Amino acid sequence: MDKQIKIQKSRIKYGKIVVFFLLMVIHISFVGLPVYAQESFEVTGKCIEGQKVTLEININDETNIDGFDIYRADSAGGIYQYIGSLETEGYKSAYYYDDIDYEEADYAYTDSAVLNLYQTYYYRVQAYQYLEEVKTYGQSVDTEVLIVGDGPEITYAKRNGKFGVKLKWSPVTDADGYLIYCMKDHDDNGESISVDMNDEAEYEMVKTIKGNSTFSASFKKLMHGATYTYRIYAYKNINGSQIPSISSQMKSVTMDYYAYEGESYSQKVKRAYGSEKAKRKNFATAKKAYKQMKIIKIKVWDFKNGKKGKKVTKIKSLTVNKKLAPTIQQIFKEIYKSKEKQVIHDIGCYSYRTGEHMYGLAIDVNPNENYMIDGKKVLAGRYWKPKKDPYSISNNSEFVKIMNKYGFIRGAWGKRKDYMHFSYFGT
Repeated sequence: MDKQIKIQKSRIKYGKIVVFFLLMVIHISFVGLPVYAQESFEVTGKCIEGQKVTLEININDETNIDGFDIYRADSAGGIYQYIGSLETEGYKSAYYYDDIDYEEADYAYTDSAVLNLYQTYYYRVQAYQYLEEVKTYGQSVDTEVLIVGDGPEITYAKRNGKFGVKLKWSPVTDADGYLIYCMKDHDDNGESISVDMNDEAEYEMVKTIKGNSTFSASFKKLMHGATYTYRIYAYKNINGSQIPSISSQMKSVTMDYYAYEGESYSQKVKRAYGSEKAKRKNFATAKKAYKQMKIIKIKVWDFKNGKKGKKVTKIKSLTVNKKLAPTIQQIFKEIYKSKEKQVIHDIGCYSYRTGEHMYGLAIDVNPNENYMIDGKKVLAGRYWKPKKDPYSISNNSEFVKIMNKYGFIRGAWGKRKDYMHFSYFGT
């Protein structure tokens, strides 16, 4: 009997232990232990101006992290010293780190210490979570950063001539030379492309300046309409390697001597009129408008006789907006030199009437063979037969592409098509 009582008491005691353990598990699951993914966050270190370091921290959205403790060691394998903490709650998700480049990260920590030039520092970032108001540590991530000097300041960046750029920059003490990097927003075929000017990895080195006595550089034969963005680095020769400084600020220069595809409305207004006020004043009457015009001579191709056979050069006079005269002259120079040799026997621009013709900004080419229609109703001209009539201009022709390249758009507004019409503002 006593033995059975002992066994029963033992079972009860064991049962209480099991129940207590289960209750603890349930309690812990409600309170919440740190939940860390295998790779719950990433750290990237950057040297910034003033020989300081910023750590960018990106976390997994599903990871529960309340903050990070930051440590730094002065050498590989050295002792990590605690330098600060970063709480995640309420911290900004984006920041400026040098008043130049805008960088996005989930969190960022800047080491306030001024560190030694050309020394590598080692950082450890350890995540923590509060468990009943007690820090519980989880994953840590290490990164290293080489401290480099501040970059130069670009003091001058402007278009030089029609298709060139001139750069000047401030000298950097003790630099062994300078590296110039560039990106452009057009591909080699002249097509516009999307670029990220803040991403230093997208830039290509275009020139090396050896020594510390030259603080300017020029570039020629650049692409019309393209925007070139430059960064300059000072470099130091260390152990046979060129160690670049922090980047200068970015400077962009557009090849805008002529009008170009992609200009904003305000840019077009400035180029064509100077301002909206000047437009109203200078085009109020036909007499005033004509004073804003210029007669230019252009070379065109046309048939010597009829609509086939030998093509010959002819000279046409065109009255155009004087501010756009250089652009229009260049357009027809390029059209004349193209292999297509589009024939033109009738062309006009300025006419004081409704629309862009009154501003000398719309060009009608071969109007009889490039008619204007509204649905099926012919409003001007006779027909448009690009495959049959050489004076009819197809939409995929070099002629249209060159017009577009310089910002002149063919008339097309829903059902209304004006195949003869090429205008600067698209109206």
